[in-house]
Amino acid sequence: MAIFGDSTEGEDGKHVCPASAAYDIEAAEPFIGSLSFNHFNMILSGACVGVVCLIISILMFRHATHLSKPKEQIKIMKICLLLPLYSITSFLAICFPTAAVSITPWMEVYQGLALGSFFLLLCEFIARENEEGVGGFFETFDPPKKRGKPGISGVEWFGKQYLAIWQYPIVALGVAIATDITEALDVYCLESNNVHFAHIWLTVIAIVSVAFAVISILIFYKGLKSHLQAHKPLSKLLAFKLIVGLAFIEKIIFTILHSTSTLHPTASLSQADTDIGIPHLVICIQMVPFALFFPYAYSVTPYIGPAPYESSNKAWIGLVNPMEILRAMVHTRIIGL
Repeated sequence: MAIFGDSTEGEDGKHVCPASAAYDIEAAEPFIGSLSFNHFNMILSGACVGVVCLIISILMFRHATHLSKPKEQIKIMKICLLLPLYSITSFLAICFPTAAVSITPWMEVYQGLALGSFFLLLCEFIARENEEGVGGFFETFDPPKKRGKPGISGVEWFGKQYLAIWQYPIVALGVAIATDITEALDVYCLESNNVHFAHIWLTVIAIVSVAFAVISILIFYKGLKSHLQAHKPLSKLLAFKLIVGLAFIEKIIFTILHSTSTLHPTASLSQADTDIGIPHLVICIQMVPFALFFPYAYSVTPYIGPAPYESSNKAWIGLVNPMEILRAMVHTRIIGL
């Protein structure tokens, strides 16, 4: 199967997806004992999801009940929410493989929104240390200069990183909607990377978009590293960067494995297992160590103090309030800039 091949032509000359969306969920032979791989996968991935949700729920509850800096902690809670959302969506894809094509693209939307919240969290750290806020800081900020290129102002540098980061959730939302539409029209075809289907194009768009966003958040962090040192941003960046980075690499790896028929059905592995089950099992498993690392990276300890805390209701309402995210997505300036 060539990377851009694998399709058949119908009697009317139209390209037809080489495999049916109605997967054979159960393989012909059991995987372990009397368990099929699908049942084994649901048990293992379900256990991982439970662990992730428990750990992250405790972390979010502690932030909500020690709400001393709501602007920062609500953003931290939004970032933490990525792990259970990622895990639950992957688990649903494993349980309902025929619906996976429609639900899994929304994982990119979660990821994009969490990346945006991480960016806004770094901005809050900057604002905390400067009386004039983010706008005043970047008016006097001298950004890193590229060799052989003229320097730019701090405001312009910030604007470039801002746009490169926030294009990702917007593009991810568009890709998710386009995936659902093209799947409904039978022109998506997960099993093929042929250029006649939408799958390869939407995959490339998503990969390019996330690459731009990740590179920009790294540039932003590196340029402000000395200003953010007091907030221990490296562990926060590492926790988030590894999630995004692994998802990015795994998407490429599984695309290649499927395109070259390296990962294919066997007597104990069905088409649903190879296309959906295994990639999402990997995600469920890897979310567990990330969940264990998050209480350290996004510790509540710096926010615990003698001062009275704000109501935890404010944290939970802020967590589900989309207005801050919507403002960030539709404006090119934030926090007084």
